[in-house]
Amino acid sequence: MYGWVLYNYHQGESFEALTLLDVARERGGISGHGAYPELIEGGLMLSYGMTREARELFTRLLAETNASATDAPAGKGSPVTLEPEVLSQAWFYLGKVFYLEGDYAPAYENLMRVDEEVLEESEPGLYEEWLYLRARLAMKSDDFAGEPDSEVLVKRLLEQLSQSGPWAYYLRYNIAMAGIDAENFTEAQEYLRKLIADMGSETPEEVLLSEHRALLDKSRLSLARLYLRDARFDDALALLGTMPLDGVFSDRALFDYAVAAAGQGQMQRALDALDALSQRTLFLAWREQVPYARGYVFEQMNQPRKALTAFMQAAEHYEARGEELIAARQALTEDNLMARLSFLGDSNEIVTDAYGRLQVMPADFGLSEVLATESFQQALGELHELYQMQELLAQREEQLATFETMLETRRIQRERRIREARFELEQQQADDWAEAHASFRKDIEAALAGDNVGFFMTTEQKALKTRLDKVAATLEQLPDDQSTARQRETYTRMKAYFDWSVANDYAVNRWAAQKQLRELDREMELFLNQRAAIETLMAGDREHSELAGRLARKAAELQLLKNEVEDALALARSMLMGRLGEALEQQNSELRRYLVASRHAQARLADQLFRADSDAEAANE
Repeated sequence: MYGWVLYNYHQGESFEALTLLDVARERGGISGHGAYPELIEGGLMLSYGMTREARELFTRLLAETNASATDAPAGKGSPVTLEPEVLSQAWFYLGKVFYLEGDYAPAYENLMRVDEEVLEESEPGLYEEWLYLRARLAMKSDDFAGEPDSEVLVKRLLEQLSQSGPWAYYLRYNIAMAGIDAENFTEAQEYLRKLIADMGSETPEEVLLSEHRALLDKSRLSLARLYLRDARFDDALALLGTMPLDGVFSDRALFDYAVAAAGQGQMQRALDALDALSQRTLFLAWREQVPYARGYVFEQMNQPRKALTAFMQAAEHYEARGEELIAARQALTEDNLMARLSFLGDSNEIVTDAYGRLQVMPADFGLSEVLATESFQQALGELHELYQMQELLAQREEQLATFETMLETRRIQRERRIREARFELEQQQADDWAEAHASFRKDIEAALAGDNVGFFMTTEQKALKTRLDKVAATLEQLPDDQSTARQRETYTRMKAYFDWSVANDYAVNRWAAQKQLRELDREMELFLNQRAAIETLMAGDREHSELAGRLARKAAELQLLKNEVEDALALARSMLMGRLGEALEQQNSELRRYLVASRHAQARLADQLFRADSDAEAANE
């Protein structure tokens, strides 16, 4: 069983592995492997987002299986001393999941249980990630620093990281962002400039290439925005010009490029950037400002008529988008949502990552920002797992229906065999045999009571008696004279000898008759018992009733589970649709703001042009 658990675990079949562990637990547990099955179960719980349950399991398990464990917990067999690297990894992963969920207090608590030296030696990659997570927690609160000055700790942790590794780059970027939040803009710019220089001179491994480029582009974009804040438009243009047009942040880079060009007075370059951005097919909520920005640039270029046209087009665009969002929100259903998502899957099922989140891409990129949120991912993952559970229950229901068919077939076959058995019993005429047996017993008992010697005569004796009786009858018809005297004398001697032999054999004959009666009693008892047993079997089938009862109980349990899954599905759908509805409403609110601004600009420019035309006509007159 444990082999199948490990196989499914390493194949990514987490649900099957958990199911096998539950089956093994119901059958008495997995013996001979110590606490490792429970470690596997804890990892599976983490993959499904069951962090509370996993934390309880790890806390109990790691407390029971430390190096000084001497007594086994009840029902768990012999204790096992886990390797220190396994313990450290367990605490690390548990802390990481809490961190990803934003539950920082337990994240700090579990990460601090990691043996730093052991983790560094056994898993250098995890060790660097552990340093990064500790630094991020210290940046969030001094309570998670473990010492008075969290900034000193962050710098020390940064020094411990490999300066060319991804976690060091992430930490340096986050330090820069923290500087911006604290309004230390000069220090943040210095951090970002050095980070961009270091990352630009490095060529990472193929696996990390896309992640490296994305962070580099994000760092450039952040530094460019700091330049824009300080009105350093030349520096911003130069930096934004180095960003690729097909990168992750190319849309925002184009927009910021337009802002920098406009700030520098190069309105045509700003307009070109906005036109290029407006030609893109992807939709993001923040890009709804582009149509309005085009009108603003035309107005700054002192082209009021083109600006008026641009603002009119922007207003029409915002109205159309608003109507689309309202219609989408009103027609929002689960089917519509799933049709706008593209799930990545293999031959077996939809692919999930190490934390149970679905690998999904939006077919409608208006959902990209909503889809990227942890809450939406978690709700979507829960809905997917519930559908898996519902499918599994449907399979179990089909299996139960198969068992019901088998039981019904068995019942029909049994009824046919019962009819055949009853016919055979009727042919045996058991009642006649029982009546004859009772009659034999009565006759023998009566003969015994009356010492009826003749009753117990043998067949030969009865035949001889019949012949003697015939001789006696013949002699009675003959005259009693000298001619028959000799025959009568012979008959008398024969009769005397016969009576003597019958009397002499009486005890033997009586015993033989009683013996035969006892044998007949035993055979009749066996016959009647077998008949009664057959009648009992025909009257009821205990095994069939037991199987039918078990099947009915399982069907009731299955129906209860189905109802619970249906309730959970309804709740999950409600949460998912609610979050998406809130996102659509927020987008609609932003659109209304841009629509109002476009209408105001349109009215202002129309009034300007009307006054200019009126003044021109008055001057001509």
